Amino acid sequence: MSDSEKGKSTLGPSPLQIIVKGGTTSSAHDKERAKQLHAAELGRAHQDKQMSAAAKGVQMTDKGFVAAHIQSLRLMDGGSPRVVFYYLNRDKSVRQECVGEIAMMPDGDELFTLVCPKCLERGEPHGSAQVMVKKSHRKWELDTRKQGSIVLLTDPFGQPFQVKICGTVHCYEPLRCSNVGCTWAVKIYDSRVEEI
Repeated sequence: MSDSEKGKSTLGPSPLQIIVKGGTTSSAHDKERAKQLHAAELGRAHQDKQMSAAAKGVQMTDKGFVAAHIQSLRLMDGGSPRVVFYYLNRDKSVRQECVGEIAMMPDGDELFTLVCPKCLERGEPHGSAQVMVKKSHRKWELDTRKQGSIVLLTDPFGQPFQVKICGTVHCYEPLRCSNVGCTWAVKIYDSRVEEI
């Protein structure tokens, strides 16, 4: 066996990465992560420009007459099925409420998204701190007994607002954040998110 063959696996190249808890990530992972963060920043900057132009509407600029408006209100549509998740402290008191949506994938699979507070505390961008829970991957159901109920919440600026919920979520398996180095794991019962 030559020296070049000693380090090769007989199974061929493997896409799997092994991460040691408390260890470091590979440079390839760090580069890919930096690329994702840069793309997210560019996307947010572009969206900010679009929203700014739409807010100004029809106007005259140094380049001529410009008409700007938002073509799709999908992300701002209040008609999407919504749930309110209650993040609990260790003593079962509510620490925070979060509004979530139940979404239907093109293949018919349903999903909801949770935000990992540990990742946000570590400085992860909001887009990278989300845990997507597909029905095909984890057993969960939407309990519609509270469908149509109005939940009163307060936004980050202290203003009250209402959310009409489509029900509550029950998840029968533990959920874990998939980000490297994150240990956040929860169970959900009646839309109450409790760390385990």
